[in-house]
Amino acid sequence: MENILLTVSRLQKKRGAPLFAPVSFTLGRGGGLGIYGRNGCGKTTLLDIVAGLTPPDAGEFTCSGRVGYVMQRDGFQDALSCRDNLRVEAALCALSGRTARARIQACAEQCDIVAFWRKRLSRCSVGMRARLAIAAALLPDPDILLLDEAFSGLDQESAAAVQQLLREKKQAGTALLLVSHNREDFVGLCEHVLELPEAEWRPV
Repeated sequence: MENILLTVSRLQKKRGAPLFAPVSFTLGRGGGLGIYGRNGCGKTTLLDIVAGLTPPDAGEFTCSGRVGYVMQRDGFQDALSCRDNLRVEAALCALSGRTARARIQACAEQCDIVAFWRKRLSRCSVGMRARLAIAAALLPDPDILLLDEAFSGLDQESAAAVQQLLREKKQAGTALLLVSHNREDFVGLCEHVLELPEAEWRPV
């Protein structure tokens, strides 16, 4: 049980009616769970609840580790360089001084963005931006990484690079909770897939 990082029990969120059936699962260190479903079924809402951004209307969850969140809308500032955006994100994570510089350098290297991190974000490709988003989510050294459509809009080469990075983090013990509309994104990263709104388990 010491390897369990996230326990979700009969979680629900309502917008008038419930968005999805009661959701229950556990996620352990180095595990991967995919969340799949049609638009508007509550996939992002489920991640927002786990991230502490919105409360559930029913059920409960317990998180025993640090959480990093790769959001579908990243909130970066296009006028800043990639490195300066990471500095802003580090400050939001309450990192400063040598600790912030060390984490920014480490995450930039892990995500292979050092080569373009002085580039203004507005001039970066979708793939570059995706890797920057993962680097930002890794700044707090998370035990659980939430990913909302992290592969959306990526070309084949960029998607393969992101897949490889996430596999490496998973092998190092990071748990992945991955939302996608493409089942292929779960292959090699997730052991199980939870389909919303029915909250039914599907094979990867």
